[in-house]
Amino acid sequence: MKKYVGNRIREERRRLKLSQKELGERIGVRHNTISQYENATNSPEQDTLFKLAKVLDVKVDDLFPKREGVTDELEKALRMTSGMKLKDVEFLNQLIEKTLSLNEDEREKFLESLKFTVEYYNKMND
Repeated sequence: MKKYVGNRIREERRRLKLSQKELGERIGVRHNTISQYENATNSPEQDTLFKLAKVLDVKVDDLFPKREGVTDELEKALRMTSGMKLKDVEFLNQLIEKTLSLNEDEREKFLESLKFTVEYYNKMND
């Protein structure tokens, strides 16, 4: 995936006739970071993907391989978390990983406790 995204960044950057330095300046990273993205030695963070897409004048999902339904869900997830702090997104990811790691009975109990927490929060803030 890193290699595909890196190649897409390179293609779009070249299409716009931007140097790595110019692209880096426009999104607030160093040119060697752009090089790392393009060479698949580093992956852009979520916020950086949105900045890259904006500067490159493409949709975020244009930077990922086409797989029907998957890119729509990825873009939806990225949009939903775009205003969140990284630590909060990481926490949500931990919740998902925990949920997926449980057997059916444990998962049901875990999700019920989360539902209770959400309902309690909603009642307290109405």
